[in-house]
Amino acid sequence: MNSKLKGLITGFILPVVLVIIAAKINKWLGIAVLVIYLLFLAYRSRAAVYTIIGTRNYGLGRLDEAVKWFGRAYATKHASLRAAVSYAYLLLKNRELQKSEEILKKLIGENSGSEDLPYIKSIMALVLWKKGELGQAVDMLEEVIQTYKTTSVYGSLGYLLILEGDLEKALKFNLEANEYNSSDNIINDNLGQNYYLLGMYDKANEIYEKLISKSPGFPEPYYNYGLVLEKLGNREKALEMLKKSLDYKLTYLSTITKEEVEAAIKRLEAAV
Repeated sequence: MNSKLKGLITGFILPVVLVIIAAKINKWLGIAVLVIYLLFLAYRSRAAVYTIIGTRNYGLGRLDEAVKWFGRAYATKHASLRAAVSYAYLLLKNRELQKSEEILKKLIGENSGSEDLPYIKSIMALVLWKKGELGQAVDMLEEVIQTYKTTSVYGSLGYLLILEGDLEKALKFNLEANEYNSSDNIINDNLGQNYYLLGMYDKANEIYEKLISKSPGFPEPYYNYGLVLEKLGNREKALEMLKKSLDYKLTYLSTITKEEVEAAIKRLEAAV
């Protein structure tokens, strides 16, 4: 008997039969058994409810609340795999690196033969990056993308390859990523930054003109575009872009820091 059929029998058919039998014996007994069954369902479903509340809070920008509710879902031991991975990711964003790593290692061990393993590893790679283990993070994502090609993986690996320093290799990959999803803001930011670091400022400018016109909701494109404009001699607009990057929230997973932005602004203000 497969697990789905077994779950259907034990989770629905058998309880319904018990309610019917109880109701035939006594109407009130039937109602009591039904109420107990509904309460049991509510109890078993609480992980999904907590996950929904957590997702809602994350969408509203309330990271601490999102972490709290996903933590409650995970603590029930009935959270879905996706909810558990999401919890680990939120912990990472909340700078709780060790706890995030512990959860992901546990999930990797429990899902060694699962088709979801690459998804788990795609988040684990970010943990490795933040731990300073860049080479291992790149190796893991290069393994992941062989069987799990997604926009987020292309975005993560594209940036980490830039960090590794082999800019020609990174460019080849970021062009592939752009072919996979040419409308994604992170992928375009990676490509623009890659061109910039290779000294291909006109190509970088072309990428960022299109990207900025879409008003991306994170700071890196504005900062990187500012650096491109500085190289092209347009210091006033470069300064405008750098200042605009500070309008967007920097997080633990941001690829730039407030200090870097402020230093660039100070440098340009002196030049202007």
